[in-house]
Amino acid sequence: MKARRAAASAQAVRGDLIDRLGADRVWIGAPAREICGLADSSDPVAVVRPSTLAQVQLIMKIGRARHVPVVIKSNLPAIEPMNLVDVIVLDTRGLDRPPSIDISRRVVTVGAGVSIHAVDRAARQARLCLRGVPALLGNETIGGLLGSGDTGSIGLGDGSLLSDVVSLQLVAGSGRLMKIGHASLLASVPWRSEGLPDASGILIGASGRLGVITEVTLRLQPAPWVAWSNLNMTLDRSKILAILSGARLAISKRVVDTVLVDESGSMAVRASTWRGESDLDAVTSIATKSFERYDIEFSDWQSEQRRVRLGYEAGQWPAEPSTSGAATLEVRMSWPDATKVLDVSDALIAAADSEGPQVHRVWAMGADYIRLRHCFNGQGHQRHPLIRNARYLLDAGAVPVGLNDTLRTLARERMESGSKVLLTGLARVWDPDGVLGQPAGLV
Repeated sequence: MKARRAAASAQAVRGDLIDRLGADRVWIGAPAREICGLADSSDPVAVVRPSTLAQVQLIMKIGRARHVPVVIKSNLPAIEPMNLVDVIVLDTRGLDRPPSIDISRRVVTVGAGVSIHAVDRAARQARLCLRGVPALLGNETIGGLLGSGDTGSIGLGDGSLLSDVVSLQLVAGSGRLMKIGHASLLASVPWRSEGLPDASGILIGASGRLGVITEVTLRLQPAPWVAWSNLNMTLDRSKILAILSGARLAISKRVVDTVLVDESGSMAVRASTWRGESDLDAVTSIATKSFERYDIEFSDWQSEQRRVRLGYEAGQWPAEPSTSGAATLEVRMSWPDATKVLDVSDALIAAADSEGPQVHRVWAMGADYIRLRHCFNGQGHQRHPLIRNARYLLDAGAVPVGLNDTLRTLARERMESGSKVLLTGLARVWDPDGVLGQPAGLV
């Protein structure tokens, strides 16, 4: 009887969604399972891809009226698809308002479902760019990166994408439309708060637990002149420590803004300057000498062509590693903590069962911090010592990026009681009926 009532409720929700949004925006049954990556025995109530603000509000209204949770996703199929059973999956990739650039104020307003590379290419045609562009050419969307608290890998030497958020437009779990970020309304400098409260930082990294980000305004930077150098080597602990030392020296001299190291042995370095193309030779020479002090020798630097700089080509970013799309554990750390985090990461990987998933690591180094991504190649990553004993990484000084539910609980245990009270109160105000499908304790 209970199962029949649940099936009837799901059918009613599907009917509401199709009637209000149209069949071209709603997937049910086998197509929905395929989109989410689910087996035949499990179903989401529906997968919905809204294209307008009004449609997002309708989905929230239906979820609240029918008592069905709504889960926000920006990248499907999901790494853990069983989390999408018996819920409405809201795919934000349909929120694809094209980039609108205000050259005088150096900002861009864009839908949350637009690829970050499309935004950067549009900005470059105005001789501007995004500062924190991810290094790998994937399908990351603006909303997905902000929702997971992902900072991007290129441009770490001058800050991250997250620091350039001017304002966010979102729909809360209550269905209420909000615009967070006062600077664009007051025409003040985007990165200054002027003493007024701004909840943008709380929403960034909330993974859709407080609201659906529908539109974003980001600050743009002048496009620099850039040169890349690549190197292949055999990596061991001593070589990683040498790379860390050389990268820190080059970045501190303001000639390199990003160093990317793949554990397979490939290394990519980006030198940049805003003084002009003629300054690239001097910049790359200083960068080369900085690494040579640690027996790391680059043989060639390739500058990005003018057409690349203006957004007419994808760019000379490093190739995507073969582990892309796998489950990941990503942390960032300060430079002084890098050795401790490396020690813990090595120990946890060594403690893994030989039959468990293999771990592939990717480093991204910038001025303020280092990012280390652990990519799990295989099934059962939740049982890996890196996941089960992630607290040791945090004890060593690492801060998790893009928290999944397991690490979110671990991080929340370390929060002060005042922060827990604040976040719980915000969840109750913005999502009083629990429409977004996450307990307040996981915010």
